Amino acid sequence: MRQRGLTAQRDTPAEGQARLRMEKRICPLTNITVPVFNRYEETLATLAALRTRTQTPFILTVVDNGSEADLRKELLRLHEEKLIDRLFLLDGNYGVSCACNLGWKSVDAPFFMKVDNDIMPIADKWLESIYSAWGTQRYKSITGPVWNCAVPRNRIDTPHGTMWSMPVSMSGEGFIVGRKVHERIGCFSEDYGLYGEEDADYCLRCHHAGIRKYSYEASGLLERLDADGQKYVAYGKAKVAAHNKNVGGKPGEGIFPLNLFLYEQGLRALNVPLRYEVKSISGPHVEMRECAGHGRFFEALTYCLELFHASGGKPDADVAEKMRIALDGART
Repeated sequence: MRQRGLTAQRDTPAEGQARLRMEKRICPLTNITVPVFNRYEETLATLAALRTRTQTPFILTVVDNGSEADLRKELLRLHEEKLIDRLFLLDGNYGVSCACNLGWKSVDAPFFMKVDNDIMPIADKWLESIYSAWGTQRYKSITGPVWNCAVPRNRIDTPHGTMWSMPVSMSGEGFIVGRKVHERIGCFSEDYGLYGEEDADYCLRCHHAGIRKYSYEASGLLERLDADGQKYVAYGKAKVAAHNKNVGGKPGEGIFPLNLFLYEQGLRALNVPLRYEVKSISGPHVEMRECAGHGRFFEALTYCLELFHASGGKPDADVAEKMRIALDGART
């Protein structure tokens, strides 16, 4: 539709085709995947806002990690009413990374976007604004949100919004990755358990692959629900505990510092193997299982972590060679 004076008139066929071509250039099809584990009110608010506020081509994919029955029932209703395009109800909680990866692989779209189930669009054309500011860099970089950033360094002002060039890591709450980057780096790492460092890990792998990272100004576009963390205190504590375990409290502790070392030294591929795969699907219900061979790889990674810990987080060349042999052996 277009406006002539105060009267809306339909596009001619030629105008309609031209408009669609322009929309595809500015806003390519995006697979918006929402990983869900409980948070009934926040989840429904996020999904409703995504459906009503998103005015660019998108597929709404929801992957539920074994939420309580009332939320799963509501997700089924939304799917039946075609408000959710793709719905996967997992048979347990396999973690944020696994849920994202399943949703990511389920849709062949040029771009994938991870939206946490407590992040709500508050502006029309919010996604169009991100793509417009990101510009042609979107084909060879990744982007994520920042709120009310006042840092002048690395700031990039465009006619369509403000971006920041990020040196290493950035927030993953509204993470967007294009197909070309995905083909090189793969999906999120599933090394980190239920709540992990999947976003920071992905940024690290991009960094070592020479892929740039940009943050977009999210204030005015997205809103964090339960921003102060007071409603879900137990969830917040579990997430902090998982983070502390993954990053470690002392030198040589934590799977994240180990992976940092392995990526830096080229001892581990940047396109990492996944831990889980689909065993069976019945409608929206999905049974998962551990990938064949992952147990052997996990044993090798555990062995590397032991070596890393014994070295105080500073492995010498001999220790690094032992790690390489262990990881290579697990891949064969």
